[in-house]
Amino acid sequence: MNAFITARAHETRKNRGTRARLLVVAICTGAVLIAALAGPAIADPAHLAAYQKLQLGSGAVTLPIAAELEYRAGVAAFKEGRLDDAREHLDSAISLNPCHSSSYFTMARLCVRRFNPEAVWYAVQGVVVTLRSFDAQSTFAVNATLTFIFTFLLASAIVWLSLALRYLPFLAHRIAEALRNKTNASAARPCAYLLLLAPFLVFPSYAPAVALVLLATWPFMHRRERTFSFLLAGAVAGLLFAAPWVDRWSTVADPSSLTSLVARANESPADPNLARTLYAAETPGDNKELEAARQTALGLLAMRGGDQETAVAHYLQAIAMAPSHSIAYVNVGNVYYLNGEYTKALEGYRKAEQVDSTDAVGQYNLAQAYIKSLLMSESSEALERASRTGFDGIRDSFATAARAGWSIYPRIYRPADLWQLAAIEGRMKNPAVLSHAIASATGLPARTGFWIIVGAMVVALVVNRVVKRHRLAFQCSNCGEIACNNCCSEDHGSVVCQACAQAVHGVTSDKVLEALLRQRRQSVIVRRRKSIRWTTMWLPGVRHVYYGRFASGLAVASLFAGSVYALWTRGYAFPNWSSLPMATPLWMWILPVLGIVLSYAIAVMSRQLFEVRATRAMARSRSSDVSDSAQTA
Repeated sequence: MNAFITARAHETRKNRGTRARLLVVAICTGAVLIAALAGPAIADPAHLAAYQKLQLGSGAVTLPIAAELEYRAGVAAFKEGRLDDAREHLDSAISLNPCHSSSYFTMARLCVRRFNPEAVWYAVQGVVVTLRSFDAQSTFAVNATLTFIFTFLLASAIVWLSLALRYLPFLAHRIAEALRNKTNASAARPCAYLLLLAPFLVFPSYAPAVALVLLATWPFMHRRERTFSFLLAGAVAGLLFAAPWVDRWSTVADPSSLTSLVARANESPADPNLARTLYAAETPGDNKELEAARQTALGLLAMRGGDQETAVAHYLQAIAMAPSHSIAYVNVGNVYYLNGEYTKALEGYRKAEQVDSTDAVGQYNLAQAYIKSLLMSESSEALERASRTGFDGIRDSFATAARAGWSIYPRIYRPADLWQLAAIEGRMKNPAVLSHAIASATGLPARTGFWIIVGAMVVALVVNRVVKRHRLAFQCSNCGEIACNNCCSEDHGSVVCQACAQAVHGVTSDKVLEALLRQRRQSVIVRRRKSIRWTTMWLPGVRHVYYGRFASGLAVASLFAGSVYALWTRGYAFPNWSSLPMATPLWMWILPVLGIVLSYAIAVMSRQLFEVRATRAMARSRSSDVSDSAQTA
């Protein structure tokens, strides 16, 4: 009984000491964050050293806040020309957080200034560590996806607007002619445009607008324009269809998701607030894999806080939930190893090896346990397997100060493991970040927009078979003005509009006829060229598409759309919430503005000349379907 009381008293004192230490860590962390936000106080080496010591004592495997502070000090020294001090701070930032990619890139700039060939190595290493960090991967994936979507939607909207400006007047002409013939309307052309614009006002969203433009302009397009518009509409439909599928991984953009919490606990020191949040977090769909990940994360936090009994309990629960969870087996072995129970540690490591023989950390820790058990041959084989499966890269991802006193290494989640958790959680509880973004941009749910555009594509193909070509409007073969069978003339061997026919009315001489038509053509083309120039200059890319240059038009529109989006978001629609707030660099303002200016310069300086691109051949019989094969606009 006395022994039991003594043990309980010792455990109580131990837990009190642990709680006191965690409280000190929390207070110091808050002080460092406040100092970081305040400004110059972040450079106090004494405060920073104390913070690092407390974090390492609480089990942190990396020190991202301290690395960020050292990085900022290095950038300040770099700007002031103190290159030696800058290199020292950047080296310190890399040692504190080997996955801090900004330090590598800034070091590359420093080496370039000194004409040091190490610049290439640092630049390549910056890309490598960016790809190796889950935080960097998730932040880049979310922002790159949203940037592509909004850039593509805006650029494609410019293309559709260009096609509407080019071909809606053809349909308006036919509607106006019908109104004149049937109702004798005096303002037939304005009424026709009102009728055309009414559907866009009734359905003011992206997908219905694309569908309406496709249907209204499809009969008048050339074959190349039809192919381009069909491919563009298919790309938009594919994007809308794939959005819910891509959303399976959007849990990485939700800081309250279980995946994000596990990712935070992966490298975090003992944090009671994070542990409480994980305790309160719900496992979507009671999925065993997700529950095992939650228990493992709780075990990591407990083990770093010194509560090894609780840590083992969490690891065993994770194993019960998912027997193939090698992470829990390795960390159970770590607890026994640190307590000097090497036989039990070997059991944990061997079980992890049975589950996943490619676990480099498990193989390395197994080798250390073999050494403690004096099994040198087995230890050598395990070390060889650890090296072969990439243990060196995993070890280098931990802070230098953290791994200085380690004989064994903690098994934490790799980026691939966290992405797998995100996919599982996304199937159970999907925040639908991408679908919500598309719905906000287009005005309709993604799948609804998909079916609208696909339906319009099918109807357009049917219309192409049903509508007779001789019933469509076309361009005058002389001046390019819009005409139709009701208002054209074929008296002089070609199909011309009424204005051209009146200009040569009663003329019998071929030379005079040609001169009058050429004079009429030049005056109309000059007038239309000015009108088109002012109509198409407001948005970059419109003029190129209007004149049939689709590839260059889409490129210019994409440059403009991407620059507008970058200026609006200043590079990050979803910033990394686990990092310190930072002012937007000046270049992230300058580059988007330069992109917008460049796109407008290209649009204004393009000098495409107006050409009569669609000419209707003279029909043998206007009432027959023989004219159906004539070329139309």
